[in-house]
Amino acid sequence: MSFDDHGAAIDSLPYIDKEYDDPTTRQVVMQMVQDEMKAMSPPELPRDPTHLFKGRDVLRKEYERVRSGTPLPPFDVSRYKLEPPSGDQARNVDEWRRCCDNAAAQLEHQDIRLINLELLQQLGANAWKLSNYQKEKLLESIEKATQKYKDESVQTNKARKYEQTEAGVKLKDFEDRWSEGVRQCIEIQMANGSLESEIKEIEGSLASNPPIDRKHCNSADAS
Repeated sequence: MSFDDHGAAIDSLPYIDKEYDDPTTRQVVMQMVQDEMKAMSPPELPRDPTHLFKGRDVLRKEYERVRSGTPLPPFDVSRYKLEPPSGDQARNVDEWRRCCDNAAAQLEHQDIRLINLELLQQLGANAWKLSNYQKEKLLESIEKATQKYKDESVQTNKARKYEQTEAGVKLKDFEDRWSEGVRQCIEIQMANGSLESEIKEIEGSLASNPPIDRKHCNSADAS
């Protein structure tokens, strides 16, 4: 028997104990687990989790939106349109100024996109190769670590199986010795019972036919 980090006793021998393979035993175990889970108290969750977003109104509002099931508002694409003022707004200077500012912003946006495309054309291939190289090295290190943990797991399972197999041999020997001791005890009890019966028969025979006193008989013959 061993103990884990929490002090719980571990006496399971999965490589030896095969009772769980029995469907009936498995059903009984699962029923015991379900009964234990029903007796457990559920974890206490905060009634108002919005306090987690204290000072973060954007996160709090998004949480409330998701919680209420409200869909996301449609994406506003009106600011990407280059439409001149129409109707009565065609004579409004402020409206024309707003449209000009929007056009200037759109032009700057397109200029930035053009610069980014030029940078991508000049440096994108090397940056992509470097990124792929870094990702390959990261993947290689992860695969090595994974293989290391797999090997350690296999070695641990082998050691556990060996230890449990050795323990199983000892348990089988102890079980055989115990069975032999029980058998011998039963045989001794049966022999004792037989002897007690014989003794009772002899006592009963002596009680019904008491032995003759030979000395008394000899003295009577001499006289």
